[in-house]
Amino acid sequence: MATDFLTSRQPSALSSALQGRGVSLFFIVAASALVLAAAGIGGLFVLNRAQESQRDEFIAQNRIKEESVRPELLQQVVLLDRRLKGVRTLIGEHMFTSNVFGVIEKNTHPQVRFLNFTFSADSLKLDMSGEAASYRALSRQIALFEQEPQIERTEFGGLSATSDGLVGFKLTLTFKPTLLHLRQ
Repeated sequence: MATDFLTSRQPSALSSALQGRGVSLFFIVAASALVLAAAGIGGLFVLNRAQESQRDEFIAQNRIKEESVRPELLQQVVLLDRRLKGVRTLIGEHMFTSNVFGVIEKNTHPQVRFLNFTFSADSLKLDMSGEAASYRALSRQIALFEQEPQIERTEFGGLSATSDGLVGFKLTLTFKPTLLHLRQ
């Protein structure tokens, strides 16, 4: 008679030994899982203890370093910080009227000269009088000031002819407040 390989069951030596003692395969798997879980918990416990000791050592080192810092040095650092904040505030609120000169210099037509000017920082107005070689040069000068982004308003008047054949004029420029601050 032919034996069917799939249906034939021949007990292995291990299973027959275990069945003889009444121990099942399920019990072995459960016991192995319990041992692995206990080993994992033990490993985590050891790791936790090591990290706690490292933390305690780190805290002790920090205390030593904190104690080594001199109180007078800390006071000097705090004083320096206050002074730097004061300087930042002072510079932030300070008006840099010299920026006006840069704008005027950059935008002055070569055939125009300014004879005098008066600047009012409160109203941000610059009153000037000057001379131009011609009406065309004066017109170009006014156009330069009107195109400057830092100038809000340009007013001119007081046209006159000088003894040298030049065109005399008066000009008032109103600047934007951002022109007078350090950072633009």
